[in-house]
Amino acid sequence: MAAKPKKPSAANPSRDARLALEKRLARAEQACQALMAAFTELENAGALDAHDTARQYLQMCRVHYRKIRNGKVLGPADFNAAVDVCTSARRALLALDPALNFDSFTPADTLRDILQQADGVLGDYQQLKTGGAKP
Repeated sequence: MAAKPKKPSAANPSRDARLALEKRLARAEQACQALMAAFTELENAGALDAHDTARQYLQMCRVHYRKIRNGKVLGPADFNAAVDVCTSARRALLALDPALNFDSFTPADTLRDILQQADGVLGDYQQLKTGGAKP
């Protein structure tokens, strides 16, 4: 029997690119879940009662989060929705505290952490837009 010719490897994405994509999607998924959990906790505690603008941005966060299939960031469409979630979340956090210190809030460390995660997702998005490949 003749040996079957190998398929060209150009059709498959490289291993490094695939791993970078998987890491990026996992970071986005984790950030979105942490954002939604923290905002739900803040809302249940009544911390958003005096901040109408932050509450409106939180509502937009929820709208964009519903676009993510089952809360899992599985592909580019979900990643774009995750970027929208993080953008709305960052705006909500700015509405809560323009200096982004969160000293007057009880879960200040949590808010700083979710801000950092949201900024990480937005940084990944900027890398994609500019054509840079960040693992």
